[in-house]
Amino acid sequence: MVNDASTEARSHLEIQFPHIAQKLSEKWGTPDAESYLANLMVDQRGSRQGFPSNVAEELMLLDTILWELSDTRKRFLSTPDDSSFSFG
Repeated sequence: MVNDASTEARSHLEIQFPHIAQKLSEKWGTPDAESYLANLMVDQRGSRQGFPSNVAEELMLLDTILWELSDTRKRFLSTPDDSSFSFG
């Protein structure tokens, strides 16, 4: 049996939903990436069946990576400078 290297190196998302992988690749690194991923993972229409579990896991991993890299995380986890605070 011959391994097809082009398929072997691709994710489930790329193989099963190439149009989504392409669009996400185009949006990666832009402010639109977070909302695009969120809209993929939450059914806004009420009629979608959802992704296969292997694709959903990859999308969640990408969302986690994006969260770790995003300014949103930095803003969410940052603490205000309270060096000038006093009780009176």
